[in-house]
Amino acid sequence: MSDTRQLVLAAVLLAAALAAPAFVGNYWLRVLTTVFMFGVVAQGLNVIVGFAGYHAFGNSVFFGIGAYAAGVGMTLGLPVWIAVPVAVLVATLVAAILGWPLLRLRGHYFAIATVALNAAATEAIINIGGVTGGAQGLPLPFSALPPTTLYRIIYFAMLAALVLATGVVFWLSRSRLGYALRALRDSEDGAEVMGVDTVRAKILAWMISAAMTGAVGGLWAYWLTFIEVGTAFDVSISVRGYIMMLLGGMGTVIGPVIGAALFQLVGDAIWSHFSGIHNLLLGALVMAVVLMVPRGLLDSLSRLRPPARRGRRPAEA
Repeated sequence: MSDTRQLVLAAVLLAAALAAPAFVGNYWLRVLTTVFMFGVVAQGLNVIVGFAGYHAFGNSVFFGIGAYAAGVGMTLGLPVWIAVPVAVLVATLVAAILGWPLLRLRGHYFAIATVALNAAATEAIINIGGVTGGAQGLPLPFSALPPTTLYRIIYFAMLAALVLATGVVFWLSRSRLGYALRALRDSEDGAEVMGVDTVRAKILAWMISAAMTGAVGGLWAYWLTFIEVGTAFDVSISVRGYIMMLLGGMGTVIGPVIGAALFQLVGDAIWSHFSGIHNLLLGALVMAVVLMVPRGLLDSLSRLRPPARRGRRPAEA
């Protein structure tokens, strides 16, 4: 699908999202907020996987770091509008520090290392204790706002994060950094021969990915008002984001957003009607979609063309 069509579709989806709170109840508001949150996680993975070709399965580490950075900040008295940028900063710094050694690994070695990183961060949070609450979890200060107002603020904050993340991906798709990442995705050795600084490009991509994921981790902590290590660093956050990215189309601008919406909404519908076999049906659906449209739904839609018009029969003399 061309960039112009993606922008038109994104504008329509944004208009619908802005109008939704006037027409839906608190349940659907919560569902849509979750869609936006996972949309940002999927966009973060889109940067490092879809553009750079590095299969990161442990991005939930940045979600957890963002949640704990914002959570600790709020318990120390920081307002949320400062705590969330602090979460972004901490997640980005961790990605910059760890990116240098980890991004020298390639293929499945890098994927395994990211999963191990998530496990190591979990143990670190538990053993630090004190300000992180350790294994007991970390309760956050309650907001003085009424619940309905608070939920709407979080809804629009998650939506703003998704719009910003999608804007960054759009910029990346047209920037020199984006072209460098695509080159190293296709052939890292070839990109180096062409003069691309592949180490710098990979670290920048992982920092952008971490910043996106850390931001929604911080907002998620403010939303839940209580965080514990098993939930904040849950590896299923990365897995769900990865499936959403594949479903919509990795390497595209709005594919991960469409994938997040489809996966979350269909998953909730299946759970409401078939709660006993929810995971079985959802897994079968994901397998069917991946097998039928391996390059994502957005790519399949772009291949749909109207039937060619038949030429007019020449008029008889």
